[in-house]
Amino acid sequence: MYKDAETRRFGHHRHFMARLRLVRFSQRRVLMAAVMCCTYFITFHGWSSLDSELNPIGTTFESANLLRTEDGALQHMNARSHTRMKLLNTLQRALEQPVPFLLVTGERATPCKTQQGSHLMMKSYKNKVDYCNLHGCKVWYTLESWEQGMTGTWARYPILKRLMRTNPSIEWFMWMDSDAMFTDMAFSIPFDLYNEWNKNLIIPGYWEKVYADDGDWLSLNAGIFLLRNCEWSQNFLGKWADFGRPESSKEFTVKLNVEFKNRPKNWPADDQSALVYLLRQNRTEHEQKAFLEASYSLHGFWEYIVDSYESMLARGNSNGKDKWPFITHFCGCKLCSGEYATWKSVRCIENFERAYHFADNQVLALAGMRHLHLSTPRVVPIAVV
Repeated sequence: MYKDAETRRFGHHRHFMARLRLVRFSQRRVLMAAVMCCTYFITFHGWSSLDSELNPIGTTFESANLLRTEDGALQHMNARSHTRMKLLNTLQRALEQPVPFLLVTGERATPCKTQQGSHLMMKSYKNKVDYCNLHGCKVWYTLESWEQGMTGTWARYPILKRLMRTNPSIEWFMWMDSDAMFTDMAFSIPFDLYNEWNKNLIIPGYWEKVYADDGDWLSLNAGIFLLRNCEWSQNFLGKWADFGRPESSKEFTVKLNVEFKNRPKNWPADDQSALVYLLRQNRTEHEQKAFLEASYSLHGFWEYIVDSYESMLARGNSNGKDKWPFITHFCGCKLCSGEYATWKSVRCIENFERAYHFADNQVLALAGMRHLHLSTPRVVPIAVV
């Protein structure tokens, strides 16, 4: 038996931690998923959703302005704590403002097959939450397929179309693959320009390659794109998704193989080839509404970027050729599935961690901290480095 309450609390804590260390890998995944769910709830629904009905301890913005003294009495916080509460109230009001865009991302519903895949996907998710915390967007993270037969990369299109229909107040949507991360946390997407140009679809790619005489399915990347919430975009998503539906996939596979000589012939219809095909088939209309973005790294291929992070830090972030890549995309690494990977997993994983720390340093700087170096999770005060 414990002699006093303090010893009892310590004993219970020690017993709990000992049991927690025995939790198996699959159970740790559940705990990790629970943390992600809580983060997601706060990010998407805002602080105002954490009211007394959902919060068992009954803490609200009003009640949090009180402190309990040693004798159990309630008293108002000191000036410093009151300033903090004013900041929280400001955050609450900010979260009620219109959302500039909804960032949609996700991963397979089943566990990752690679050893570190789930951990890397959680870091990718945190990176996206960090960016939206800084820029006012919100994250919709999906693990499901919303239409039977639409799996893999094809699962995203019915999801996007339904989200656009059910959220008419959100003007812009962004799809971003789970193997891509923001690496310039200060960059703001130029939606005002796209609105001025009356563009509805923004894709990272090259005009001269998409519309070359010999079609090239690698002339753009379909893992990251922006869509204006309008009837044109929803109709375009429907046409795009048709390529991946089981009843029409074989027919479209033949068309894609004829159109693109450099495409692997044994592949079923893929969404990237389908996008290039659609743009080429109705060039007049799509040139008016779609824009191939090459002025900044909406899709920065990781192999061209990761070895330069230290030099980027040394010279700083500026406009022009020295501008940091907005997004670093680890396409070809297959960090979660491990299937059909075109790059060595060790190099992919090491540099995914480096990219994450490069971006995380920009967030940690707000608290005067940074990673000791880009290959370690250890953080130190900025003055120490």
